[in-house]
Amino acid sequence: MPETRALQAALAEPWAITAEGLELVLSVAAREHNVSIEALEAYRSKHVPTAERLQERGTVAIIEARGPLFRRANIFTSISGATSYDIMARDLQAALDNPSYRSIVLNFDTPGGEVTGVDELAKAIRAGKAIKPIVAYVGGSAASAGYWLASQATEIVIADTAILGSIGVRAAFQDTSKKDAEAGRREFISSQSPSKRTDLSSDEGRARIQNTIDALADVFIATVAQGRRVKPDDVIAKFGGGDVLIGSAAVAAGMADRIGTFEAVVAQLAGRGPTPPNSKRIAKMNNEEIDAARKEGEKIGATAERTRIQAILNLPEAKGREASAMHLAFTTDLSADVVKGALAGLSASTTEQAPESEQKQPQPTGQRSSEAPSGLVTFDPKTDQPQPPVEKTKASWGKVTDKLNASM
Repeated sequence: MPETRALQAALAEPWAITAEGLELVLSVAAREHNVSIEALEAYRSKHVPTAERLQERGTVAIIEARGPLFRRANIFTSISGATSYDIMARDLQAALDNPSYRSIVLNFDTPGGEVTGVDELAKAIRAGKAIKPIVAYVGGSAASAGYWLASQATEIVIADTAILGSIGVRAAFQDTSKKDAEAGRREFISSQSPSKRTDLSSDEGRARIQNTIDALADVFIATVAQGRRVKPDDVIAKFGGGDVLIGSAAVAAGMADRIGTFEAVVAQLAGRGPTPPNSKRIAKMNNEEIDAARKEGEKIGATAERTRIQAILNLPEAKGREASAMHLAFTTDLSADVVKGALAGLSASTTEQAPESEQKQPQPTGQRSSEAPSGLVTFDPKTDQPQPPVEKTKASWGKVTDKLNASM
């Protein structure tokens, strides 16, 4: 059977799809000649040109992702029941823009599909969940490109028998070099582009293709990791390694959030059912994160306060002014630089004492003036000097006040 254009195109594309899904795609592509243009146009004529697959259940919008996934609507989506990324994207935007829809369900049953276009839709889903809740429900399978998309939803709910995974990229290439040589066909490549031709019969050519496939898989894995809030290494180690996981095993691995039914999901989102248990778990996780952040902030604040106090007490200007320095350090939130300027305006004195609670030995009881700021001793019994005039004390602290006011 001669190769059709659709088959040639399918073979040229990298796929994020199961082996069975790829066989289906290639089988449909090989039968392209059985579908006439007239038959295709007649099939299309049954639909409004702008018709999409968007459905609704009250305030819940439902978008289907069924069959093989392709970037654009084509023979596969029209005849074989496949799904187009472009159609899904338009449906998604319509659901996000419509204020009557409070949430969105992406209903998956797909073996995967084309790599081209899938990450663009994945990003749209990830951005959309910041606007409205987007729940991915998997009743059948969300394999390969299907899981690429589902992993970006707010939550993934699956049936007991749901199939998830097949994370990876595959490509099918035909080595036509022998057939081309027999047919006398020769190909010339511009001398500036030696890497444009890939020789599948050489180690270098096969390695080049492998690097391309691996690079696409890296994007796949990174996207899943971001959507599921895990590390890429966890995706590689725990999410099947290219194989699939079923039901509760997928939930246990972190690939999905919980087991449920489609009808229960729709009812919960419409406010007619019980609160999903996973929503409570997510709320608890958020509260735990908030508490952790609060404790961390308090720890940082306490460390900063200790640093500020120590800096004030260690100021050279605090020497001979210890009581004033302690007062400003412990009863205000002034910075060390501001306190430095304030202390510099005071005359150093050997008569300042530490607070009574910090004195190691009993001290003679000196007279305290009601005019003395913070109860500073204004009479030193050791030297038996007369009390400084009230005006002098006021003047000293007046300078401090002026400096503090000027610094605020």
